[in-house]
Amino acid sequence: MMLVPELYCSDLEATKQFYVDLFGFEIKYERPEETFIYFTFDGVDLMVEQLSGPGRRWVTGEMERPFGRGISFQWDVVDLDGIYARVMAAVPSAIYVDMETKAYRVGDETLHQRQFVAQDPDGYLFRFCCDEPTD
Repeated sequence: MMLVPELYCSDLEATKQFYVDLFGFEIKYERPEETFIYFTFDGVDLMVEQLSGPGRRWVTGEMERPFGRGISFQWDVVDLDGIYARVMAAVPSAIYVDMETKAYRVGDETLHQRQFVAQDPDGYLFRFCCDEPTD
């Protein structure tokens, strides 16, 4: 089973540039006539569609920015420092939570995770993280 979120955006070209250049996503395929892009990154897939584009849209209520209120996405990544550096260099205001190491209780264990949270041009939150080695 695979879960592939589909997000609406206000400007597909701006979202495309942000996701490819800063987050490191690759484009699996595009349907420009539908203002749609299918992205992939470290084994995770994500679909993005421009809200004002042609075709049908499954919108259950009024879309107001920031989009995605109440939802955030977590990605376990290999090159956490590289992604953070690209976002900081290009759009530092997109950093929602600075790089940190956080301890989380998982059952009877405590795990440590390095992470930061970035906000895309439409307000969706992405937490990029990696586990810290235990001694």
